[in-house]
Amino acid sequence: MEPQLFKWASREFITNVSKRRKLASNHPPPLPPPPSPTNQYTNLADPQNPYRLETSDNPGTILVTDLLHAENFSTWSRSLQRALCAKNKIGFLNGTLNQPSDPTDPLFDLWDRCNDMVVSWIQNSISLPLHSSVAFVDNAHDIWTELQERFSPQNGPRIYELKKTLANLS
Repeated sequence: MEPQLFKWASREFITNVSKRRKLASNHPPPLPPPPSPTNQYTNLADPQNPYRLETSDNPGTILVTDLLHAENFSTWSRSLQRALCAKNKIGFLNGTLNQPSDPTDPLFDLWDRCNDMVVSWIQNSISLPLHSSVAFVDNAHDIWTELQERFSPQNGPRIYELKKTLANLS
């Protein structure tokens, strides 16, 4: 009796395996997982990659014609944002591309290189009297935030008061 039970169980098992294979062949193969940000951004041949630098990109490039002064932050900031958007580097300015925390991450060096380039471009677009206040800030987003806090229109009354105070000192 046991051998017959074994034959029946074996036949049943083989039949179930065959059915599963047929079902599997009727379904399309599963989709591959979406690319990880690391894989997506390490392809430097992709023109949409924010970590890609062109041969014409260099730290001495001046992206905007009017340098930042205390009075022109609104127009200067809009011009700089446009220029960085055109170069696909706006993520470094607005903080959506953050530095990877792990130094072994393949994006770590790419981020550092592009961030340094954006920092240079920002510093090249600031007038000399203001340049020293951001000269030692190494993160493009930190520089941007600092300049926004200091010169944005909501600080207009404060700027006026400071200018008035300075004028009374001389």
